Amino acid sequence: MTDYSLLVHQFADELHKLDGTFIAEAAEKIPARVMQLLRERNAEAVLAWSAENLPVPGLLDHLRQEGIKIVDADVPRGEPDRAQKLAEIEKTTVGITGADAALADTGTLALRSGPGRSRLASLSVRTHVALFTPEQLHASWAAWWATLSDCAEWVSGASNLTLISGPSRTADIEMTLTVGVHGPREVIALYAD
Repeated sequence: MTDYSLLVHQFADELHKLDGTFIAEAAEKIPARVMQLLRERNAEAVLAWSAENLPVPGLLDHLRQEGIKIVDADVPRGEPDRAQKLAEIEKTTVGITGADAALADTGTLALRSGPGRSRLASLSVRTHVALFTPEQLHASWAAWWATLSDCAEWVSGASNLTLISGPSRTADIEMTLTVGVHGPREVIALYAD
């Protein structure tokens, strides 16, 4: 039997070391907490995974009722629609996703992309809010991967797998660290307890 309390503590500690934010909240209180996070960031719109890919039922409906616009991340191929959609996405500063796994030993979130699970929601925004539950919490990459040994369809439905360990970081040749250049400046892992 997995001791989730130890894994949660380890995940939170590791994410904190990477300058990420960890919040544990009762599942029924998550919509209100997400709304609070959006207000604190003056966000009027979010780029989000589809409702069926989020572990908190009713979250997107709650946000809509509160006046938040849910931006669709599907980008048309043809112009001028493509340029208009990309401009809308560029203005959206907060992304909301689920997570396929939260790896306690490194404070890492694993996100599989595919239909209804756009990479843009985690990579093109200033603030990324990732929701996960005890079922997605694993001790390590190896422990998680072992649970997927018989899940070929899990891999075949994804266009890629993104591993996120805190905010985006890069440094130049003089070792000057910059946060948020190639991805989110802020990563918030929201655990539905």
